[in-house]
Amino acid sequence: MATNTVTDEPPEIAFTRRDALKLTGLGVGSLAAFGVGVGGLRAATNGALSAGSGDPYDLWHDWTTMSGIERVVAAGVLACNPHNTQPWRIRVDADTIDVHSDPSRRMPLNDASGREHFAGLGCAVENMVIAAGPAGFSADVTLFPDGIASDRVARIALQKGGTGQDGNLAAAIPHRHTNRGPYTSAPVDLSGFTEQSSRIHGASVLWITDEQPRERLGRLYVEATKAITADTAQSAEAFTWFRSSRDSIDKHRDGLTLDGQGLGGLTLFAAKLLPAQSRKDGDAYWVKATREVHTATAAAYGVITVNDVMDRTAQVNGGRLLARMHLTATTLGLGLHHMNQITERIDRDTAAGTPDVFSTRWAALLGRPASMGLLSFRIGHPERTPGLSPRRSLDDVVTI
Repeated sequence: MATNTVTDEPPEIAFTRRDALKLTGLGVGSLAAFGVGVGGLRAATNGALSAGSGDPYDLWHDWTTMSGIERVVAAGVLACNPHNTQPWRIRVDADTIDVHSDPSRRMPLNDASGREHFAGLGCAVENMVIAAGPAGFSADVTLFPDGIASDRVARIALQKGGTGQDGNLAAAIPHRHTNRGPYTSAPVDLSGFTEQSSRIHGASVLWITDEQPRERLGRLYVEATKAITADTAQSAEAFTWFRSSRDSIDKHRDGLTLDGQGLGGLTLFAAKLLPAQSRKDGDAYWVKATREVHTATAAAYGVITVNDVMDRTAQVNGGRLLARMHLTATTLGLGLHHMNQITERIDRDTAAGTPDVFSTRWAALLGRPASMGLLSFRIGHPERTPGLSPRRSLDDVVTI
């Protein structure tokens, strides 16, 4: 898209260091006393009584009270992203938002090609575009304004005068969460996604709904999950992004948590009473959940396709479409769960120079070359409400 140059700074979108992007009402929560002995201590340490509350979760609760550019930028920080690595750095200058890649948040073994990293940045860009209209702005996006090699992935130029076109999606931003729990057997009506499917140039959605292809894809997911957990280096890298205690969540404000695993209430509470899982135990749980919950209850799978999964612009645009798919699912009351084990193994084998055992079967399921299948997810009617994921504050990721 073309970038519009704005020479004036109208009061509605000009902002100063004093008022820019400051979160209000940041309280310091206190842990209630629970029981006695080791069980009570573990419950407190692992956040059994404070799930979804406190500083790491405030942005989800505060977003609806924000306005102006602060609201737009916060929408980006609340975007879906790989492993909750939150791969962005954001710079705001008057009416311009620059989205930068943070290389320290790459996962070189689980995301060897960087496709998920840059797609996550695309999700942040599109969340901001979606939020801009209802916040009173129009948004023009330029990808890689300094060239592909630059870490500045996108420039979003805002102008006064928004529209209500994406109002429903914007309203869904604080309610969008990855749902890793079981889905019901009810079929999914995909017609609600049609409007969004063609909104991003160069990216589209391929749906896999028929029973036989779904079962074949499910088996491939399970096999890929086993391959990841059998790869000690890949497994260890993923484990570094798991936050097993409330102290770890408060410290990092990113990564995956027990609250985001789709467990039932009593099971989740019991898990927080126990010592933190080892990496091997966590891997065993992931394989079991992939086989018995994730693939067993998927009503449909979606695959974001592009012309070339190695193209950085395509990766970003694929992420932009993925953000729209996830927000649309939220508006429809559907669960969406990002599942990229297959492509993670394809990229890992390619980078390591080991035999690629997934591309041919991935391509057969897609009906097109594996080089076009960027990202994938499952959807369905969820049985449970997903937990919130922690988020870094705007002060942590935004510079003025």
